[in-house]
Amino acid sequence: MQKMSRFKFAMASSNSIELTKRHFGDSEIFVLGEISEDGTSDITKKIKNEFKNVDETTSHGSTEKRQSIISYLGKDIDFIIAGQMSPNFKKINMKTKVCPIVSEITDIEQLLTYLKNNFDVLRQIKKVKEEDGTPDILRIGNSPV
Repeated sequence: MQKMSRFKFAMASSNSIELTKRHFGDSEIFVLGEISEDGTSDITKKIKNEFKNVDETTSHGSTEKRQSIISYLGKDIDFIIAGQMSPNFKKINMKTKVCPIVSEITDIEQLLTYLKNNFDVLRQIKKVKEEDGTPDILRIGNSPV
């Protein structure tokens, strides 16, 4: 019997209800959870972004901030999701096992529904990543499928 696929995610938010429209690292909180191929999802916890103001003296794309946040979220995170692309999303995509997603769907419940309905897309992105590839950063439009 094959093990069911399940992915862990972190969403950038300011209120636990909607994605922030700012860069991932500039969010107030991270909404952490899991999504499964059987169509279930769980929000497991919400944590304050302790690194929001780290290394703000340099331009966007701070290495220190990126590494601090990825470490803080934990090694098991598969996807990070925000409402805006950032220079660090590109670096995370190239240098880590984490897959960034940029979403125009800001309502977290609607976004979870979209991700559950498109689980095969997530699986394909992770497969490319695991094969030492750099998948394109997934961009989700405002019209959920």
